[in-house]
Amino acid sequence: EKRAVTQIEKNGYPDSIYINAAKIFQGIHTEKNKDGMLVQYGDNSESPMMAFKDEHSRRVSYELAFNALKYQDLLEQILLDSSAYPCYSIPDELTSLLVVMLYDLQDRKFQERKIFNGEELVAEVQEVGDYLYRYMCK
Repeated sequence: EKRAVTQIEKNGYPDSIYINAAKIFQGIHTEKNKDGMLVQYGDNSESPMMAFKDEHSRRVSYELAFNALKYQDLLEQILLDSSAYPCYSIPDELTSLLVVMLYDLQDRKFQERKIFNGEELVAEVQEVGDYLYRYMCK
């Protein structure tokens, strides 16, 4: 099972990993003062419950969230410079998902994400993924 999961990481992650990583990132991202804040993350003040399939999913979700946090300023700048943000079709509550998926997309060198057999697709993840691919050249 470990071997199959490491292969997954080069082709992207299942939607549930992105959702959990975005929830983690939402809780830990660096808030900027109101004047300097150009990227809005919405108000998710309630603590979200996350359902991890297994220990590896939990570890990968946290790793993805913390990697996105490490490059938060750069990722936000990429979104602003490419005019991918602000996006009026994606609500502020999904900005964390946008940042996490952008980190993963550039980490994969903008390769197409693979959909896995038996994977439960999440509409928000598909929408954000398609949106980011449209801005890939910028």
